[in-house]
Amino acid sequence: LVDVFHHVENRERYFSRLRDSLKPGGRVAVIDFRMDSPEGPPKAARMAPEQVKAELKRAGYALDREHGFLPNQYFLVFRPAKS
Repeated sequence: LVDVFHHVENRERYFSRLRDSLKPGGRVAVIDFRMDSPEGPPKAARMAPEQVKAELKRAGYALDREHGFLPNQYFLVFRPAKS
């Protein structure tokens, strides 16, 4: 998902259901604008990476990787958490 996470309604339910549709080894990546980025959508439409991590954790995911190479966005990769 690129720059759209905040548009998904009922995110925890959505991603919880999505988890069962992933192939073995499947991942979910979220790329969105940092809160302090000089570019991108209005700050009111942005989500902090901590909120994304918390919501996906509640939906049954674990953070797999966090990339820092994008100048204005964060890049988070999640995998289904082990039961």
